[in-house]
Amino acid sequence: MLKGLSMLVLSSFLWAESISLEEILDYASKNAQSLKIKETDAMIESTNIQSAESAYYPSLNVVYNGEYNKALDGIPLGSETIGGVTIANGTRYQSSVAFSLNYDLYHFGATDKHVDIAWAEYNIKRTEWCSLENELHQRILEHYVSARKLSTEYEYKNKMLILHKKLFSIETRLYKVGQYSKIDLGDEAISIITLDSEIKDISILYQDEINKLSTLSYKNISNDTKLLPLINKENTQPDTYNNTINSIILQKKISQKVDEISLQSREQMPSLGAYSSYYYYGSDPDRYKESFSKLGEKSWNVGLALRFNIFEGFKHSAKSKRLSLELQRLKQEYTEAEHEFNYEVQVRINKVKDLEYLKKNEQQLVDRNYKKVGMLKRLRKSKKVDMITEINAEYALLERTLNMKIRNIDMLFEAMSLSILKRGVTQCSLR
Repeated sequence: MLKGLSMLVLSSFLWAESISLEEILDYASKNAQSLKIKETDAMIESTNIQSAESAYYPSLNVVYNGEYNKALDGIPLGSETIGGVTIANGTRYQSSVAFSLNYDLYHFGATDKHVDIAWAEYNIKRTEWCSLENELHQRILEHYVSARKLSTEYEYKNKMLILHKKLFSIETRLYKVGQYSKIDLGDEAISIITLDSEIKDISILYQDEINKLSTLSYKNISNDTKLLPLINKENTQPDTYNNTINSIILQKKISQKVDEISLQSREQMPSLGAYSSYYYYGSDPDRYKESFSKLGEKSWNVGLALRFNIFEGFKHSAKSKRLSLELQRLKQEYTEAEHEFNYEVQVRINKVKDLEYLKKNEQQLVDRNYKKVGMLKRLRKSKKVDMITEINAEYALLERTLNMKIRNIDMLFEAMSLSILKRGVTQCSLR
């Protein structure tokens, strides 16, 4: 029966669900609603490209007009044209159908700039998706690392608790024969209670971190799921700010603003357009229906229109100044962002180096403690040291090992955070 129970426990362990950070990040990139919203924003901007490109094509309109003219001076028929306005001074019903064609022939590349600006905004939205993904991955990494540290503490503090209880049992027997202080025994009992409370607190905090991981990634992760150790993959990210995602966003915004300034200048230049209309019209002095049925007369015109706005109340000069200031601000943002990036990269690089150095020291201490425990076990067999000394050495080894593992997790966190910070567009999941 004992063997069957052992096999059941072993089977449960082997079949326990486990998940890696990479799996959570990949799932979050595909399912996080914040990323889907940003992707929808990009799709919305793509429609503006189509709208801007529509200016490359002519526009065709159909217009129907039906009206009644009443001559107030008694003249039955006739018309006058004054200042480009045709005034009908006859009494009659009139109907017309006009097919109008309009096409901008030349506007100094203004249409091209409209299209370039629309494309730039679309590309900015897509790159902002990558930036948002980086922020999400960083937050998931923080909670994953916190959960990993808590699970490691939970494992080792439970081992420490076993040693404390074992030590308390030995000390109790020594106390009963008068070889151990009651005060020291009480301190040991307090240590057990304190450590047990810490373990329960760790369990609660771990559940909270798992819940946060589930919320951020939209993946249902149970408290029983084992989080696999962190793996720091080879760093293939760019080493300079110019190729990072945030830098590319600002570069695109600066380029877009330059296009807006160029567009502003081009829109102040003359534009040349062509127009043409084909008319069907008819009239009747007495009945509206008759005027509609007499739509047999035809007329056609074609022409060129040159438009040039000479003065619009300083509107263009004010807009040009505003655009120039916005461009200046974007360049200042770029300089500030580059400075912050270089500072943060250097800080994280130094942290990784410091933590790696401390980890090596911790590893040396752990190795020495292993040797010390091994030596004490041999001395214990020859009864040259007591069991309390051996247990205290084992306890110190657990503390050293725990510190080393926590230090290693911290080092991996800083290295992976640095990789996320330095990501370029080629590391973005959006394609």
